[in-house]
Amino acid sequence: MRQVICEHRGHYHLWVWGLAWILMPLTAHFGGDDAARHFPIISGLAGALSFGIGITQRRQIRNTTDHRFLAVSAVICLFALAAPFVLRVAFDVRAIYTYTCLVTMQLYVVAGLWVDRYLLWLGLVVTALVLLGFFAFNTVYWLWMAVFGGGTLFATGFYIRRYWLRTAPYVGVK
Repeated sequence: MRQVICEHRGHYHLWVWGLAWILMPLTAHFGGDDAARHFPIISGLAGALSFGIGITQRRQIRNTTDHRFLAVSAVICLFALAAPFVLRVAFDVRAIYTYTCLVTMQLYVVAGLWVDRYLLWLGLVVTALVLLGFFAFNTVYWLWMAVFGGGTLFATGFYIRRYWLRTAPYVGVK
């Protein structure tokens, strides 16, 4: 999996989503909880950038798609979408944002179990930081999420670029 992440510029994806996870909480911190209406725009832009990176890299490197992993990811997303409606959760911006982050980190954990331990640990660490921020640092929640949610993803992109690409003898990726 390290080879796939390196070959497909996985660090770019972490930078894009780390930046999105930094921008969304900062938008809410400076604009209030009502500024959360901008979250879908930020996520959409990050998704488009990530999709563009994936398409560009897919043309350069041919790997088979693991349809079982995609199916598991789709099922997790379907359950995640249904849960708030089934449980009839009251809409609270911070709670919904935390829930979305936790579902995303669940996908990282599944990816880590499936392909590489590093993603498992990243998912578990960010999950712990998200929950800590939600329950213990509610007064500075949005700043906490920008630093420890998005910042962790963004910094991980640098870690992968610096150490994985340098130590990967099988990849000539720069």
